[in-house]
Amino acid sequence: MTRALVVSDNHGDRTILERIVKQWADRVDVLIHCGDSEIPAADPLMQRFVCVAGNNDVRLGYQAEQNIMVAGQRFLVTHGHHYRVNFSMTPIMLKGAEEGADVLCFGHTHQLFAATDRGMLLLNPGSISLPRGQYAKIGGTFAVVEATPDRFVVDFYDRQLQVQPRLHQEFIREVR
Repeated sequence: MTRALVVSDNHGDRTILERIVKQWADRVDVLIHCGDSEIPAADPLMQRFVCVAGNNDVRLGYQAEQNIMVAGQRFLVTHGHHYRVNFSMTPIMLKGAEEGADVLCFGHTHQLFAATDRGMLLLNPGSISLPRGQYAKIGGTFAVVEATPDRFVVDFYDRQLQVQPRLHQEFIREVR
């Protein structure tokens, strides 16, 4: 089993990332940040994460995307703005399939989202600091995903690092 914590769009809020790292770093295989941290890549805090550039991270030293293998699972990490995720999921889904991603992590919309397509999990953890949409009243979210050969389990957490049980999702993995 691979366990990953995915966070995005903290927009300069160091404190929440420090709290997440303190509580979660030794409980997951990888910490992933989907961009718009607004904290330089050279910062020791951000070096704890596999992190990409968001549209507000210009010249902070991040790559646009990262394609990483963690415990046998391929994660494609991107912010999503280059794929226009506010308008359609098709371009980012095609990119994930092209890259052979098991888990495609993105942000930008500030709205949490989890779904599967052809055996690939698409995951937006929402914004930890500036949430939008149906679940904005939670006050910010991040996600923890467990990936096994036959399923994905996704739990969303709030800024108090408390699980949101009503948002728990499980997906059976389709054979590709």
